[in-house]
Amino acid sequence: MRNQVIFFLMCLLLLVSCKQTSKKEAIQEINNEEQEVKLSDSISANEKWMQAINTKNIDLLSSLYTENAMVLSANGIDLANREEILELIPKVDFVVKSVAATIRIQANDTYDYEIGSFINKDDGIAKHLIIWNTSVGTDKRELEFITETTKSKVNLEDIDKQRAQWIAICNSHNVEVLVETMYSENAMYYNHRPMITGRKDIINEYQYMNSPQYELTLKPILVEPVSDTIVYEIGQCEDSYNGKYILVWQKNTEGIWQVLFDSNI
Repeated sequence: MRNQVIFFLMCLLLLVSCKQTSKKEAIQEINNEEQEVKLSDSISANEKWMQAINTKNIDLLSSLYTENAMVLSANGIDLANREEILELIPKVDFVVKSVAATIRIQANDTYDYEIGSFINKDDGIAKHLIIWNTSVGTDKRELEFITETTKSKVNLEDIDKQRAQWIAICNSHNVEVLVETMYSENAMYYNHRPMITGRKDIINEYQYMNSPQYELTLKPILVEPVSDTIVYEIGQCEDSYNGKYILVWQKNTEGIWQVLFDSNI
């Protein structure tokens, strides 16, 4: 437990200081100029973050998080708000050797999604998924999902099959089966309201999917293996809802990929 706490404390002190445009095949649907602008935005926002962390400027750091910002992992919600995040900053001495934003796209007028990675001073590698709140003209972190990276051997065809099954069950209008089958027991759903956790509450939230008129297709933009048991995904919803989505897939003890985190702001 202590090692996990230290790891997530370190994760709070990350910054994105360079851009990286890898996996071109996965982001063909994104306008190249728009992608360059978004990655540039990440550099600027995270340079401020780096400055605040390196100087222990808590006032500046506070301005870079929303009040209800959260830090998540496979364990669930590690830090539930900005106050908890800022409380930890002065207690940790951490150095990041390099960080890259793999992709950043606009979810809507007030939110961006990002997947990136970083290397710490001990050469440990992690990947983060960030929800940026851009509503006030300044990029603020609203949610971070952080996972230590290993040399993963994920067969992405397995993810494709699970996504196809998700779509089929969703469009059969049986939300109970959808969530019980496709979501982990401790799954989290976020759409800028308080986090919804657990299958029961997610089923209640998703009752609109039981409407015979509801149809949904998920088209991935980037599917990013993180470890043998975690995969990040950013994609495009189509049909009844047209917007971007985030999924974090987790392989359970039986070797089945399920949704651990779901967001469609």
